[in-house]
Amino acid sequence: MKTDQNQLRFNQALLVLLLPLAALMDLPWLVYALFLLMASQHTPYDLMVALKRLLRVPPRLAEEDPRPHRFARTLGAVFLGLASLFLLLGLEGVGYALALLVALLAFINLAFGFCLGCFLYLHLRYARALFTGK
Repeated sequence: MKTDQNQLRFNQALLVLLLPLAALMDLPWLVYALFLLMASQHTPYDLMVALKRLLRVPPRLAEEDPRPHRFARTLGAVFLGLASLFLLLGLEGVGYALALLVALLAFINLAFGFCLGCFLYLHLRYARALFTGK
């Protein structure tokens, strides 16, 4: 299986740059837009890939299982969805805190190569194998 490393880095860079900007300038629509971009990665119309292609970022494929990264992106989308919901409800502190958590985790992955979502995915797989024998 192959994973586009540049797509992962592009996604992370977008989150690291735009989520703090949204929080600093009180731009909830930016959090909503990033949530839609992240959520679209799980549909046939992946807007993140379309944006990367539009900006002419070349692919860099690596022999790597994409499932841990997909799980991590799903967690990011869920947290951005919750952030968006809290922002819509007028709870800016909670909404921006969740958005900044996503930005922080994206930064850690971008800067240090540690993906918490991937780590969780692998440990959940180990636990499942331990308890089910699969």
